[in-house]
Amino acid sequence: MTTSFPRPFRLPVFALTAAAALALTACAAPISETAEEETTKLDVTEITIDTTSLSGANEIAKVGGFFEEQFEPLGITVNYSQLGTSSQMLEGIASGDLDFTDIGYSALPTGGAAGVDFTIIGQASEGGGDVILAPSGGATSISDLVGKTVASSKSSSGWALLVRALDAEGLSTDDIELIDLKPDEAQNAFLTNQIDAWATWAGNTTDAITDANSEIIASGEDLGLIPGAIVARGELTAGAPEVVTAFLTARAQALAWLADDEGAVVAAIAADRQADPAIVEKFLGLSVAVSHPIDDAVLANYQATADLFFELGEVGAAVDIAALVDSSFFDGVEVVDSTTAQ
Repeated sequence: MTTSFPRPFRLPVFALTAAAALALTACAAPISETAEEETTKLDVTEITIDTTSLSGANEIAKVGGFFEEQFEPLGITVNYSQLGTSSQMLEGIASGDLDFTDIGYSALPTGGAAGVDFTIIGQASEGGGDVILAPSGGATSISDLVGKTVASSKSSSGWALLVRALDAEGLSTDDIELIDLKPDEAQNAFLTNQIDAWATWAGNTTDAITDANSEIIASGEDLGLIPGAIVARGELTAGAPEVVTAFLTARAQALAWLADDEGAVVAAIAADRQADPAIVEKFLGLSVAVSHPIDDAVLANYQATADLFFELGEVGAAVDIAALVDSSFFDGVEVVDSTTAQ
């Protein structure tokens, strides 16, 4: 059996960049440090926020103008990225090129084991939408995938669902031929019968994937939903907590707007992404965006995932998720009743 990943999984680029992360601060410069204080205070003039999730709070805050509303008074310029995959987001954080993102729960042990300096500051979604698809007439259960070719994007929530679903059947990725493909590549491979299954978030599929040509053989709902996380670059949370609070305040404004006028939010996202409003509505329904502290139940699920991945050799080191969590930034968040997009 062959697999596209070395086991245990390593991220060499993270090993190189994480060690230099404190020096790579394209968006912030250190201004003070005392003997009593190990934390370096940062003078932040520019930040980058990822808005890959079309239905996430970051995208809603972007189209509503709430990030600019919060950061312009602080003299901070806001940039946006759409990196696409959890691995690319982790690399962006490690290099200092990305400051804030929503990320799938599976990336937490992956990034933690690789030494990426990030802080889990909150819960980003309610979870939902992760599926394992098989072509119609093919596999009908997880056990049918033994010896078969399965595509997924490494560190994605779809990949995590696959690992969990296999484990529930007493199997692992060693029992399949796992290939690492981006969503567009995986869909093409699925439609051209080059793979036997595809583990992904349903929002990554297009209208070309239908009930007539595919079957869901496992879902996050089957195994228990695990929400996504809000993460920030570690140096930023340590050296500029007021920036993190401003970021979370903008998200709170965005979600208040969504609750008050979903139609306006849908229209704004559709215009920003040049997408069909019906697609935007579909995405909003797949996984509900939230923005609140990590509670004990979510932390337990994150830790159980990290422990499972280490036990199975999917990551190269044990990770203490609690050591990566700091939701104290929510203490200063004021939920503003703002219902007018700029």
